[in-house]
Amino acid sequence: MKNDTAEWTPERTEYRDDATGARVIRLTAAPCINHPLYYLTNSFTPDSRALVFASNRTGKYDLFRADIETGAIRRLTDVAGLAPFSGNVVGNDVYFTTTDGNVWRLDLTTAEARVVAGCAGGGLGEVTINATGRLGCALVTKAGQAGLLVFQTDGSGSHTILDGVRALYHPQFHPTDPERLIYSADPPDPRLWTVRSDGRDDHCFYANRRHEWFVHETFLGRSDRVIVVCWHRGLHEVDLRSGVILTIREFSAWHIASNSDGSRIVCDTHLPDIGLCLVDPATGEFEVLCHPKATSQGSQWREPLPLPADGGAPGWATMTEKVTAESAYGPQWTHPHPSFSPDDRWVSFTSDESGTPQVYVVQVPAGPP
Repeated sequence: MKNDTAEWTPERTEYRDDATGARVIRLTAAPCINHPLYYLTNSFTPDSRALVFASNRTGKYDLFRADIETGAIRRLTDVAGLAPFSGNVVGNDVYFTTTDGNVWRLDLTTAEARVVAGCAGGGLGEVTINATGRLGCALVTKAGQAGLLVFQTDGSGSHTILDGVRALYHPQFHPTDPERLIYSADPPDPRLWTVRSDGRDDHCFYANRRHEWFVHETFLGRSDRVIVVCWHRGLHEVDLRSGVILTIREFSAWHIASNSDGSRIVCDTHLPDIGLCLVDPATGEFEVLCHPKATSQGSQWREPLPLPADGGAPGWATMTEKVTAESAYGPQWTHPHPSFSPDDRWVSFTSDESGTPQVYVVQVPAGPP
């Protein structure tokens, strides 16, 4: 199948952040929902010169590619039921899921797309790909239960692990260990779990207590260190092997992402919102990069504790969100969700300051924060 690759008129504008002077580029302006891929995955092409984003500008969600310097926009997909937060750019391919339970692989050069895995009757979350590029994984939900769909990226096979064991989501492959995953769970279970891709060695690697509201974990560079936010408290790291936890910085960090070598963390902030920040994980020192001025909706973020798994916790639904009014944890497209480019020169984010969510990149200054 070859998808529609129609060109769209550039919508690019460039400005300097009023407070920091950072170079900010808005890549979209269409009065609809536009956002980069999920912040736990990659939105940029390998050369960091273009960004893949989701938009419903055609009346349904599809993926588009925007050139950072020229603003040229090209449509990449024309499929039914694309899950807008499911995509992940890995090398020259974009993996994404659709609501009919399929995982797709799209070649950015040829625009050829094909189904490489699926679960009939199931819902799928965002896609993570392992260090060799041979295995992928996505959350799968079916009949009210969750599991992890592990698949061969060449389309040769798949299997499900952890089917129905707990409310789980956000799988992420280890940056160097091709068989190791981490994933999230909802209360009453602890947040941080790890498992092998064949389902062995499933265990919690840090048992956060009830007052430790852990969210938005991811790997620090290519290490065994997992960075995580303790909501209302600050930014921490947990050693995947030992479970030892350290505080990086006490402040209002929210969604977090690491650069390629783990020397910098970018985060948005909320309650209070002080902007996108660059954090040195070695010292905890940070600087404000820019101010997205997103509305950052979600009523539960104002509460002292998260929702339990049986009380409306987000789980896989964050990937298929259709609401336009404030919900417990969203809408997700009102959150900045910052993430680095492969060359660490750019950070992508979303802002709905204009009234509709738009795609932005901000240039990262050289050197430590």
